[in-house]
Amino acid sequence: MTEYIKYTSDRLVPYVLYMLVGAGVLFFVRLGAVQIRDFFRAFGSLFNRQRDDADGDVSPVAALTTAVGGIVGNGNIAGVATAIVSGGPGALFWMWVSGVLGMGTMYAESYLGVKYRKKGTDQLFVGGPMYYMRDGLGPRWKWVAAFFAFGLAAKTMLATTTIQSNSIASAMAAQFAAPENYTSYLKDYSIYWCLLLSVLTGAAILGGIKTIGRVSEFVTPFMGVIYLVASGVVLVVFAKQIPAALEQVFKYAFTPMAGIGGAAGFSVQQAFRFGLARGVYSNEAGTGSVPIAHASAKTKAPAQQARIAMLGVFLDTMVVASATGLVLLVTGAWQAGDDSSAAVAGAFGQALGEYGKPVVTISCVLFGLTTLISWSFYGEQCATYLFGPLVRKPYRALYCLAIVGGAQEDTKAIWAWGDLLNGIMTIPNLLAIVLLSGQVAIAARRKSDESPAE
Repeated sequence: MTEYIKYTSDRLVPYVLYMLVGAGVLFFVRLGAVQIRDFFRAFGSLFNRQRDDADGDVSPVAALTTAVGGIVGNGNIAGVATAIVSGGPGALFWMWVSGVLGMGTMYAESYLGVKYRKKGTDQLFVGGPMYYMRDGLGPRWKWVAAFFAFGLAAKTMLATTTIQSNSIASAMAAQFAAPENYTSYLKDYSIYWCLLLSVLTGAAILGGIKTIGRVSEFVTPFMGVIYLVASGVVLVVFAKQIPAALEQVFKYAFTPMAGIGGAAGFSVQQAFRFGLARGVYSNEAGTGSVPIAHASAKTKAPAQQARIAMLGVFLDTMVVASATGLVLLVTGAWQAGDDSSAAVAGAFGQALGEYGKPVVTISCVLFGLTTLISWSFYGEQCATYLFGPLVRKPYRALYCLAIVGGAQEDTKAIWAWGDLLNGIMTIPNLLAIVLLSGQVAIAARRKSDESPAE
C-alpha cells in the first residue's frame, strides 16, 4: 500500500509544482507585481492601528506569526540542505524565484480568506479555501469545499503530527546518543520525546486561536532570532567566501556545474527542479493552509491582511531558507557527503565548534513545535467547517494524542500520505483562487484599502 501511495504521489507532485509556478506567474502579472510594488507598504501594515470595531479574533501580527510558525519548519533546515546537495548552488536562486512568485499567490489566497470569512455560532471567525470556494464560486463548489476541508483535516491529524514529532525525536536522538547507539536510542526514548511534545502542544492549543496567537507571537520570533543570529555568526566567520558563494548561486542557476573531485556534477535542470520544488513546498503559497490563519485577524480591510500575509513567504524563503543556503555554501559543508540537517550541523560546527550541533537541534525542535501548534488550528478549522464548533475541543485532544504516533520507527507511509494529500488539496485551491483572481486584482491595484462593503 505504501509503495502504491508513494508511486501516485511521485507522479502527481511534478504537475502540482507546474501549477504552482504557473499560478505564481499569473498573479505576478495580474496583480501588477504587488509583491514588489507593495513590499514596504506591507511592513507598514503591521504597525497600522486597528479600529476598535475591527472584526477578528487575534491581532494581524499574531495571525502572521501563527502563519509563519506553520510555514517555517524543518524544511528550512533539512529541506534546503537536500535541495542544494541534490541540485547544486544554483538551486538557491530558483528558491528565491519561488519565493517572489509565491508572495503574489499568498496575497491572493489570503485576501480571499479574509473577504469570505464568517463568524461561527461560537462567535469565533472561520475562513479559508472551503469558504471562498463555497461562497465565492457558488453552490456547485460546495462538494469541492467539503472535500478540501476533509482532506486537510485528515492530513493534519494523520500526517503533520507524526512527521513533525518523528523529526524532532530523531533530532534529539542524534544530539544525545553516541553514533553507534543512535538507532537504539531512537527506538528506546522517542516515545518520551513525543509525549513531551504532545503535552507542550496541548498547553499551547487547548485554549484555541487566542492562546495559539499569544504563544506564536513569542516563540516564532524567538526561534527565528536564535537561528538567524547563529547563521550570521557563521557568515561573519566566512565573510570572505560570501562573494564566491553568491557567484556560484547565479552562475549555476543557468549553466551546468562540473563535478568536483569524486562528486557528480549538476545540470541546470537539477538546480531548477530541486530549488523550485523546495521553495514552493517550504513557503506553503498556494496550498490553502495559511489563509485559515489570516482569516482570524482583526481587520476591516482584506487587502491589508493580504499584504501582511506576503511577508510570511518573504521571511520563510528569502530570509530563513537563504540563511541556511548561504551557510552551506560559504562553509562548503554541502559537499561533505552529508544530507538533511546533518549537513547544516556540519556547517554550523565549522564556525561555532561544539555549539554548532546543539544550535541546529534546538532550531529543529522549535521549528517543529511551532509547526505543530499552527497546523492544529488549520485542521481544527476544517473540522469545524464539516461538523460545527462542538468538534473543536475533541479535535484538539485527538490531535495531541496523534503526536505520540511519531514514536514509530517507519514513517514512510505517513510521508507518502502527506505528500499525496498536499498535492490533492493544492489543486482545487489553485483553481479557486485563479477563478476568483479578478476580485483580487481589483483590490491589489487600489491605492487605498477597500471599505468593508466592497
